[in-house]
Amino acid sequence: MKNQSKKQSAKNRELSKIKAKMENKCVICGNIGSDLAHLLPKSTYPEHYTEPKNLVIMCRNCHNLYDNDLNFRRKQVSLYNQICEFDIVGGAKYFRIYE
Repeated sequence: MKNQSKKQSAKNRELSKIKAKMENKCVICGNIGSDLAHLLPKSTYPEHYTEPKNLVIMCRNCHNLYDNDLNFRRKQVSLYNQICEFDIVGGAKYFRIYE
């Protein structure tokens, strides 16, 4: 088992606290969800890793579609608007608004 750094452990604890305050309902389809999803991907936008507005609950199906299907993602206008509350440029890039 890989050891986590103290910094990563602290981030994980913060994410757990944020998730505990959320309803276990997918923000897209309304079904039961258990995935804590980053609206802007943590790999590309690490500065938003623990930003509460960048975190939502999704079911596994919607999470996979959101991450991998641009057309599906573009239909999620409320999530795009939520992103724009903290990173307009990042939202435009991830949703590829100017293509």
